Amino acid sequence: MIEKFDKIVSKLANQQTIRAVRRGFIYQMPLIIIGSIILVLLNLPIPAFQDFMLNVLGEDWREIGLSIHKGTLQIMALTTLITVSYAVSKEKDLVKSGEVNSTIVVITALASFIAFINNTNMIISAEHAGSAGMFRALVVAVMACNLFCFFYRCRDRIWPSALFSYNGGALIRASFRAVIPALLTIFIFSAARRMLDFTGSDNARLMFTRIINETWMTGHNYFSALFIILTTHILWFFGVHGGNVIMDAISGATPVATSVTSVADVSILTKEFFDTYVYLGGAGSTLGLLIALMLVRKKSNENRLAKVSVLPGIFNINEIMIYGLPIIFNPYYFVPFLLSPVILSFIAWVSVRIGWVPPVTQAVEWTTPIFLSGYLGTGSVAGIVMQAVNLILSILIYIPFVRLQERHQQHTLITVFKNLANEIQYVQERQQKTILNRDDETGSLARALVAEIKDGFRNHTQILHLEYQPKVNHKGEVIGAEALLRWIHPLYGYVSPLVILNLCDEANITNELGRWVMHRAFSDLQRWHKEGYNTLSLSVNLSPRQLQEDESLVQTVRSYIGWFAIESRYMELELTENAAIDPSDSTRSKLEQIKGLGINLSIDDFGMGHSSLLYICDFYANIVKIDASLVRTITSDRQRQQIVKSILSLCGQLNVKAVAEGVETKEQVEILHELGCQYFQGFYFSRSLDSDKFIEFVNEHGCIQEEAVV
Repeated sequence: MIEKFDKIVSKLANQQTIRAVRRGFIYQMPLIIIGSIILVLLNLPIPAFQDFMLNVLGEDWREIGLSIHKGTLQIMALTTLITVSYAVSKEKDLVKSGEVNSTIVVITALASFIAFINNTNMIISAEHAGSAGMFRALVVAVMACNLFCFFYRCRDRIWPSALFSYNGGALIRASFRAVIPALLTIFIFSAARRMLDFTGSDNARLMFTRIINETWMTGHNYFSALFIILTTHILWFFGVHGGNVIMDAISGATPVATSVTSVADVSILTKEFFDTYVYLGGAGSTLGLLIALMLVRKKSNENRLAKVSVLPGIFNINEIMIYGLPIIFNPYYFVPFLLSPVILSFIAWVSVRIGWVPPVTQAVEWTTPIFLSGYLGTGSVAGIVMQAVNLILSILIYIPFVRLQERHQQHTLITVFKNLANEIQYVQERQQKTILNRDDETGSLARALVAEIKDGFRNHTQILHLEYQPKVNHKGEVIGAEALLRWIHPLYGYVSPLVILNLCDEANITNELGRWVMHRAFSDLQRWHKEGYNTLSLSVNLSPRQLQEDESLVQTVRSYIGWFAIESRYMELELTENAAIDPSDSTRSKLEQIKGLGINLSIDDFGMGHSSLLYICDFYANIVKIDASLVRTITSDRQRQQIVKSILSLCGQLNVKAVAEGVETKEQVEILHELGCQYFQGFYFSRSLDSDKFIEFVNEHGCIQEEAVV
């Protein structure tokens, strides 16, 4: 039974919205603690303390305290609106991806709240800003976040992402994109306000209080007390100040008698009865929860929170527990939060009815500490004993649920730790950046660039293009080319391939980019062959991430061979040796299958980075490209000459072709040729060219007549 209960409650506790609401309450913990302490000091029922504060700080000390109280607990609806809407927005994919700034969502929720309350005399009244407006603030915060995100996605379907030009800053563009979703969200709440005013539904609270007063307030009827307790605490659990809604009805229905002759003449179920015997430490008898936390969870954060709450709790101020633990929207504490006052009130009511303890006949300040309030309210030690018994019972009621909560949190912490370990390994392996999650101008611009790339893929109007850098032999005759990714942006000009690749990698569209590059490149190769240049080969860079993650890679390559009707020996995939390649069996299997299709595999940047001669064997390479850093100083550095000579000698023995990259001078060509290099690529021969200019270059310098594989 307990296991089933724990499973159900755990599922509820992990529900996204409930988790976000609890986190929102935790965000405002500093204000709650400050306000609770000030409330204790202002209402401390000790005349000597009040006189001391007056003598030390002067007559204005209460005004200072009241101003702090107004700036903390009396604006809890507003702070709840802000913190909860922020927490809920952080759970949304639009905010996680960085496409929408959470600040925009929060100010939309705030505007929606003000539009919904529609105060005619001021922007927001004290009633709406304080605890009385908590539930309304919670509902608006959650609904406004969901509506904003819904309308934002709808806006993207109706209008293209490039609706606004790039003439302004990236943050300004992001703000403009939020105009329509924010307007529609605020409009919904304004219209809801008008509808409530028209139907009169907003008077429900007054009607509810009147029904309670007329129907349930029957003095000695325990069922009326049960109704009051359950209603009060259910309202509390969902963020409504139950005391404000219910206790006024109780006070109006059953005032405390000032003179009594017998128990039968006294209305037992008064407000003071609940304050003295039931609400020990505040609503939900949370003083028992405080002690249970300190007994069961001695080394937890909740234990430290309980210790902070002890002083306010003694004076029946439990906002720290209600909003900070929190009890609100915490399924684990829902049952004891209701059950404890129900049982305590029944025992106290029976005890008073049969005469074991006296009724509460004297009005006592609600901040009067336990035991003192029991004596002052009843004039008898029996009142203290009744409080002690109820306190012990509340502790016993809370302890099992505290243990359940502890087990749930331990399980959650273990899960989080495992996820953290996996994430750390993932980041190290992938070297993942977080540029798209930044909320500044850089992050906004990065997201705008990614949106353009995605739109190009989606609309088949790709703004990216390919250029081809010729590969030549010692005579300058063209044997093939390498496809290079290029982006000339209309506003920013040349965008580095490194920027493109990193943005695509972070946006999880690397595989889509890789497939687009292969399709575009081999389409041009098909055209060259049809035009008579049928000995040219073409190499395309293959991302290590695409090689590792794209399960359809082999099938994609196979389909391109058939689609473009090109002999596979003229197609080449380059593996960037400067980045670590996953040596798993899955990767090796893909490369083996690709090599089996007749595709040439080459290792780019050979000699640098994660260099390993085993790469040639492990990844079935039949071509290596000597890194430009080895070529750059080869004319003056004899050690590098020997390194290059060794690489060329090894390639000759393994029947692997070698291409020297980054060749910029005639001297480099001559030395490399003397060392045994037959093929070259670099600015000395040509920069990268578009497809038509590349063919012009071929016509000018000639094309190798024998079949080549590089």
